[in-house]
Amino acid sequence: MKTKKSIVSVLFLLITQLFFGQGIDFKNIPFEDALALAKTNDKLIFIDFHTEWCGPCKKLAKGPFKEQKNGEFYNKNFINLKLDAEKEGKDAAQRYQVNAFPTLMFVNGDGEIVHKGVGVENGYDMIGFGKEALNASNSKYSWAKLQEMFPQRLDDQEFLKLYYVKMEEFGVDPAEGIDAWLKVQTEFDESSREMMEFLLSKQYSIFAGTKAEAIFNSNYDHFVSLATERQKTSLSRLKSSMILKSINAARKKQDPKLMRVVIDRLIENSDLKTPSGDNVHTLQMDYYRYSQDYTAFKRLAERYVDSLMRLHPISEIREKDVLYYTNYSKNKEFGMNKTTDIMLTKYKEGKIANELVDGIIETATYYFEYLADKKEAKTLNKWIEFCDKLIPEKYLVDNLKADILYRDGKIKKAIALKTRAVDNMPFTVKKKVNYQHELEVMKQSQRKTN
Repeated sequence: MKTKKSIVSVLFLLITQLFFGQGIDFKNIPFEDALALAKTNDKLIFIDFHTEWCGPCKKLAKGPFKEQKNGEFYNKNFINLKLDAEKEGKDAAQRYQVNAFPTLMFVNGDGEIVHKGVGVENGYDMIGFGKEALNASNSKYSWAKLQEMFPQRLDDQEFLKLYYVKMEEFGVDPAEGIDAWLKVQTEFDESSREMMEFLLSKQYSIFAGTKAEAIFNSNYDHFVSLATERQKTSLSRLKSSMILKSINAARKKQDPKLMRVVIDRLIENSDLKTPSGDNVHTLQMDYYRYSQDYTAFKRLAERYVDSLMRLHPISEIREKDVLYYTNYSKNKEFGMNKTTDIMLTKYKEGKIANELVDGIIETATYYFEYLADKKEAKTLNKWIEFCDKLIPEKYLVDNLKADILYRDGKIKKAIALKTRAVDNMPFTVKKKVNYQHELEVMKQSQRKTN
């Protein structure tokens, strides 16, 4: 019996080594050194942009990156780098506007993007993905070359169609190319069934303020008359989801122009919905921040938070929250599962109280970044005190208080509060590792001063 087990173990090790042997050899060198190495050896750099909290990134790291066949191909053809986009790879991620993870990118020795993809899907065929990069580096239609050509070919509908198709292949948002193509295309009549079907096929790349939106709105009723029942449902969803996608895109890119368009659309049409916790005021604050008009942001933030604090007396909030908890906790108890525990805790703290604290602290965190005088510092402390009264020791509040103390040089107190904040964070907080990193930075700073 033992002999059989030993044989099985040996076979398992051999199979593991066959499929997960060498794997991709990621060099532990700075990005600038990799560029120099790429230039010297006439190779592309393969970059895995990841973060600690990214689940799909971990899937790639544990699977495709460890496969021997992928390792052999990538180690032969590329200089391979893993860059945490929030740590050592932050500058490179900003340089290439990486804001979704995982982003897999190939750049040449001059730092130009040759090929890229976003998401775990590229890991299903790493070798095919790598071959696309090698072909693109020798093609006149590499990512970098297309970007260079795009501003000069805005009246060339054939090029613009090629451009947005290539962007889709690269895993890049094709919205800019689609918008440019729609402005000059003669392939479809704007009110035709073909145009309707095209817009539906590209609905995830249609945003407020674009030519696509203008065509869609101008021909909506006619499109509905042409549509099948299924298409009617899709048209209705597109009408309502366009604003939500535009808000997400504006925030992702920190784009003031797009955010301004979104705000105008919401003012024009009160039936349009915003994400939970958002309204015209929160979006206007985002607009001011993206426009770097920090004074206007702070004045609006002060009015907005003060309005939240005056909305209901704390005693009334607590009375309503008791009712919410009573209704939600029926047939539920702590210990059933982690998700139920989190929701029970949230309702016990107070549903309305949590919503208020979330909104106030999100605004207060940005307000803290732009503090200019003692009066503003006093305003910020007033907001924090209000949140403390609503929910004592809430991790969001403790985290902000810790950052303020750290800025003021009170490192020991900052560490104590940041530690409590991290300990109280539920597992659902995606960027918990970031807060843990901030805590470690505080501790390192304390060690240096001792």
